[in-house]
Amino acid sequence: MDGITYFDCYASIGKMGPKDELTPWTKEALLDEMLHCGIHAALVENSVAREYDPAYGNQKLIGEIQNERRLFPAWVVLPHQTGEMPIGPELVEQMLRHDVRAARIYPKGQNFALDERTCGELFSALEAERILLSIDFGQASPADIADMCTRHPDLPVLITDISWANTRFLYPVMDQCPNIHVEFSTFQANYAIERLGERYGFERLLFGTNALSKSLGAAKSFIDYADIDDDARRKVAGGNLARLLRLPKLPGGYRPDARAQHSVPGRPVSPTAAFRAQKSSRILRRVKEGKPLDHITVIDAHSHIVHDGGQGVGYIPMPQGDAENMVARNRRMGIDAFMTSSWLGIWADCEDGNRIVRRAIEQYPNDVIGYATLNPNYLSEAEFARWLRVVYEEWGFKGMKPYHPRMRLSYNSPKYDQWYAYGDEHRLICLLHSSGGGFLNEVRDIAKRYPNISFLLAHTGGDFQTARERLPIVREFDNVYLEITLTPVTYGVIEYMVNEVGAERVVFGTDAPMRDPIPQFGWMCYSRCSDDELELMLGKNIERLLDRVR
Repeated sequence: MDGITYFDCYASIGKMGPKDELTPWTKEALLDEMLHCGIHAALVENSVAREYDPAYGNQKLIGEIQNERRLFPAWVVLPHQTGEMPIGPELVEQMLRHDVRAARIYPKGQNFALDERTCGELFSALEAERILLSIDFGQASPADIADMCTRHPDLPVLITDISWANTRFLYPVMDQCPNIHVEFSTFQANYAIERLGERYGFERLLFGTNALSKSLGAAKSFIDYADIDDDARRKVAGGNLARLLRLPKLPGGYRPDARAQHSVPGRPVSPTAAFRAQKSSRILRRVKEGKPLDHITVIDAHSHIVHDGGQGVGYIPMPQGDAENMVARNRRMGIDAFMTSSWLGIWADCEDGNRIVRRAIEQYPNDVIGYATLNPNYLSEAEFARWLRVVYEEWGFKGMKPYHPRMRLSYNSPKYDQWYAYGDEHRLICLLHSSGGGFLNEVRDIAKRYPNISFLLAHTGGDFQTARERLPIVREFDNVYLEITLTPVTYGVIEYMVNEVGAERVVFGTDAPMRDPIPQFGWMCYSRCSDDELELMLGKNIERLLDRVR
């Protein structure tokens, strides 16, 4: 968005341990993607400091970025007792000498306790200079993080890489400790930015991407499409981080002729072609402005829904996850319709769950398209047949949602034959979550036996390996498609799938409201795909499959 500076609080460069061959890691790749997305600056660590030796990696980082005006260093730090790093005040003196204004700490990964006995001197030294300390939420218990922040109230602390599934752990810690801040690269909870901003103030929220593992565009879109005013948006996008680091000035915008040079993983593109595609992309221009894509069809092929007024689903909060709020959220992006099953239906009670979806369709007939949930463990053969007539012929559902994680039946179980036969006759769409090691063999079996069902393989974009494993079955069967959604919003994997099987076989989904739909939307829209390819994935593919249903 014009007039807003984007300053990423959570990025890394450098070689690391287990890594897919397609995952980028260089400074050049990071800077290139920042240019592509319109991100002006980033706070970075070197992965070697995290995975090998902090002192070695920190010095490597300084050498790598010393001439890069858009990259700011964060050092990985250790307590001093083993002699690997100097005692707190001496370490801080070294940091200031190199103009390092942020630190990161990995107590679990580097095997030390996050307690006052071990880290007290380090925390006091950082606190004295108000140096920002970042910690991944999984590196310590919520109680230990709260104790650290309570004992050192003037130490600014940033929690990174916290999952939306940990919301009930996060809130009490933030309630207790006003010096805690949070970023949203993994904390993709529905309406998360609005809800945390209203509860704690937008000054405690930061923009982070977890680059280059995650899509930078996914995190940026979460800021741009949030329902907040521009003053709050400026704070979250970069103002808060600049204030915490006490930076007098940040790098300005990019020149209009600045060109992205880097080919994304799995999809080599010449710099000239990439530049032309970016400059001519109407989709990317509108997304960068936070505007809805109202000039194309956008359909979410994978979502869930809760009952009217519902705020949670047992093991996780799912705020504003009813039909009214989902429709409102989708309209900010220009999502025209969403295919949905109820969370209750897949999790516990398929019959009441189907009724929740029916009510949503009645409320928003142009927005909601139903996936039926039918559980053979509860329904007799006659009851199953009755429900097929009700959900499809009376209520107009168009999809099927068997769900192995809760029904615990293989997808080619004979208990599903009645459903598949009906689906084949009526050309329904079937969304399949992985069932484990036998998943692809199960899909191969049913795709062959029921060629008129369109099978969507959920969460394929979670990582390169999952996508890679599923490519052969898509090439083998014309009725199998790859659906993208998952929290990792893996950088480059959408382009990889398109390069391997074509945009015609990839579909957009969000898994909302378990996750907010915005990061998933941004992940796809910022991918280095052409507008024609994006239009297929965002809506035309699933629209064509829906038109087949009879």
